[in-house]
Amino acid sequence: MTASTEKQYILITGATSGIGNQLAKDYLSENHHVYAVGRDDNALAELKSLGAETIELDLMNQEEVIEAFSKIGRVDLAICGAGMCEYLDMPNFDSAKFMKVMSVNLGTLSHAIEGVLPKLIESKGRLVGIGSASAYVPFARAEAYGSSKAAVHYLMKTLQISLAPHDVAVSLVVPGFVETPMTKQNDFPMPFIQTTKQASQAIRDGIDSGHEVIEFPKKLTLPLKALGTLPDLVWQQVSEKINKK
Repeated sequence: MTASTEKQYILITGATSGIGNQLAKDYLSENHHVYAVGRDDNALAELKSLGAETIELDLMNQEEVIEAFSKIGRVDLAICGAGMCEYLDMPNFDSAKFMKVMSVNLGTLSHAIEGVLPKLIESKGRLVGIGSASAYVPFARAEAYGSSKAAVHYLMKTLQISLAPHDVAVSLVVPGFVETPMTKQNDFPMPFIQTTKQASQAIRDGIDSGHEVIEFPKKLTLPLKALGTLPDLVWQQVSEKINKK
């Protein structure tokens, strides 16, 4: 798909790593104005050298987020890509680790939405949240990460309804495995793993097409969705095999 030639003002959280970093670079290469939000000084410096307007910010601090976002100008597109993953190893249920993952993945998203939404309402723009194919079926060890992403899915789909009267479009991104610092910790098979460039292309194409749900790669996400409709015993057995060390 040909990228839009009209200049857009794009805010990206999680812009200093993984998919968010690649998106920031790709949108900059298309001459869009990018507000790159993150905490990695070196990555922010690189993005600034490429033309980004960088914002060093702890997205877990609600007041700081609201204040920082109130100072920026027009926003046509906001991509909320900040997040983390830690696994739980049974039979030890680590509630502190569980709550950390839930708090980060939902806190960074909710604070970003609160801060940027007035800008999107003004521009009649688009809000994009990053979910995960792990939300389609339960996987062992992903109790925290999968639960947080299931909540993200529900939130973004609800916002599609509640923000429609305000002319704000909402997209949910559902990636499979992507080569990022976060997935380097994975010690299990990651079928159909994508590069960040492939992920960025899929997301940008989906946004340009106005898709409410942007899933990739289809050869992974579609079977997982189908698997989720099968009897519990089936997907439990598959999940155990996928996550078996």
